[in-house]
Amino acid sequence: MTALRKVVDALDALPTTAFLALDRGRVVLDHGATTVSSYLASARKSVLSVLYGPAVAAGTIRLDATLDELGIDDIGGLLPQERRATVRDLLTSSSGVYHPPATVAGPERDGPARGSQAPGALFHYNNWDFNALGTIYERCTGRSVFDALAEDLAAPLGFDDFDPGRQRLLGRADVSEHLAHHFFLSARDLGRIGAMMLQHGQWDGRQVVPESWVAESTSVQVDRGAGVQLDYGYLWWLPRLLGRGSFLAIGNFGQYLLCVPPGLVIVHQRSVPDDVVLARSQGAEPPAPVDTVSPQQFMKVALMVRAAL
Repeated sequence: MTALRKVVDALDALPTTAFLALDRGRVVLDHGATTVSSYLASARKSVLSVLYGPAVAAGTIRLDATLDELGIDDIGGLLPQERRATVRDLLTSSSGVYHPPATVAGPERDGPARGSQAPGALFHYNNWDFNALGTIYERCTGRSVFDALAEDLAAPLGFDDFDPGRQRLLGRADVSEHLAHHFFLSARDLGRIGAMMLQHGQWDGRQVVPESWVAESTSVQVDRGAGVQLDYGYLWWLPRLLGRGSFLAIGNFGQYLLCVPPGLVIVHQRSVPDDVVLARSQGAEPPAPVDTVSPQQFMKVALMVRAAL
């Protein structure tokens, strides 16, 4: 049995929808529905980080701009301390803004009290930060996040399966003004984003994302201390196990985009039905449980792929 055959057997034991591995742009494993676009949960945040690169380089978005300067508020009003949070604080999930988000991930339910943490003082995974970054992008650039995805990534990278009409704003507008920009992408199109990032932002001779942003956004911005496996950049997780330079997007249910220098890209998708997506976006329990692939399960398979190459 070949090493990659063992990888396929491992995937068949999981609720995997699609799995794609690239080595320096060459497909080494294509398994499952890799051409079907599906909902990205929190993996969307790393894609948003990529979109930020050109706008930051152009000076359209300043990382040191505060929420107060940008006119960012929310239902019921932000606290004076919260208004001092910067774009950089949001990109590192360290804003100190604990206003309820329009879309809820587990950590917000037991989050710190409003006003208890100064901006930049505490890393706390918080969907308010990520959703507000979408609003900030649109106000500063005058473009929708979805238009930027289509024009700045899908077009230059030659996405094969991209459907502009499939992209969705989700969340409860009665809870927060800042809804979540959710992307629907295929494994092979996600793989192109990863390959471009590992090529220092270049694709087909074009600088799609500034090299400086690729380096900065995937470098340690938050060292999470002893006893954890993942540090944090700008909306990218940084796995210690694979060494500095590797970066990872993670989404609920089992969505992963792993990039390991010099050229290994691994995409794992676990698609979920639209009724589950809608229920989650409204803070309700999904109609039925969805089997997931944990980060530990994914990393075990990813290490098998790396060892096989």
